[in-house]
Amino acid sequence: MNGDSKGGLVVLASIAVPMALVVGGILFLFTITGTTGYCSATSTTGVSLDEDALPEDGIGVWGPKQLGNAVIIMNVAADMGLSTRDQTIGVMTAMGESSLEVIDRGDAAGPDSRGLFQQRDNGAWGTYEDRMDPVRSSEMFFEQLEKVEGREDMEPTLVAHEVQRNEDKYHYASYWEDAKQVVSQLSGVEAEAIPMNTQQCVGVGGGGEPNFSGDCRPVADGIHESACKAYAALTAEFGQFWDENGGVGCQDDREWDNGMGDHPVGQACDYMMAPGGVVPSQEMHQQALVVVQWIMDNHEALDVKYIIYDEAIWNPDQDAYGPWEQVKREKDDYDVDIVGVTGAHIDHIHLSTGPWHGEMGR
Repeated sequence: MNGDSKGGLVVLASIAVPMALVVGGILFLFTITGTTGYCSATSTTGVSLDEDALPEDGIGVWGPKQLGNAVIIMNVAADMGLSTRDQTIGVMTAMGESSLEVIDRGDAAGPDSRGLFQQRDNGAWGTYEDRMDPVRSSEMFFEQLEKVEGREDMEPTLVAHEVQRNEDKYHYASYWEDAKQVVSQLSGVEAEAIPMNTQQCVGVGGGGEPNFSGDCRPVADGIHESACKAYAALTAEFGQFWDENGGVGCQDDREWDNGMGDHPVGQACDYMMAPGGVVPSQEMHQQALVVVQWIMDNHEALDVKYIIYDEAIWNPDQDAYGPWEQVKREKDDYDVDIVGVTGAHIDHIHLSTGPWHGEMGR
């Protein structure tokens, strides 16, 4: 338990606010909106388990007693008709609150917190007996989780935060992979089939083949054919995800780069993941990683020269192919402490396409 405001549930309405932004001489027109889902994160129905059939050696750092509580959490969710992802969020939350143990104590922030989910004695979480009962405490957790609007589009830790009202809304993020491993091994559901959010559902919104067209009207001025093709394909695959994050900018004269870059010739576009100079949220960063990986997966069809994101670059002519986090190449001249958030490409994905005409990106 890391906060003192649990038990209340606040749902914020999505807003749409037109705004304009100038980054590097480019005018970005954009709208801030709520996150849009591209597929269903609840397509995998929660699995009911045999509470007596537990791995004798545990799973990772989680022993049989802790796994027994994980099974109780999962079975409660399954009985309520919830998804494997919801089950995993429940397990993740209990990992972060009590290490999957029914504990009869709180902490400095919440001395009256008790049980698997460290639910407080504030009238929102039943009696002491309810909070110490792993079945009833799990039911109370999932009853509140069901009320979180748009949870399929949210990062798991943010869903848990809406229920628990933790002081640090990212407190649970470090437990997500462990929770997926436990749920996967207990249920037989592949860990890859438990998405972080709708952006990562298998086969949609990051898994399809590029769908090409010549429709690049929003960024058509001075744009190269290859950049137009990539823009259209990204729009077809993901929707205009940048509209809710800060905009997109392509052709820009940029005399300071001595004609070596791709923006002056319209062969590069910057897809914003946050307003200029702002570090993206955890959710937007995860979305950026899905987009970047899809570009890498389809780099030949998209005629990719290089990708720059989050202080790193990937060039298919020089770098190995694989998961972005494993094959990306860190570059000293993208150090955020030296060049700032925008210069380090933390707030946007830079995509260069088409023929080489300079040395930038090598």
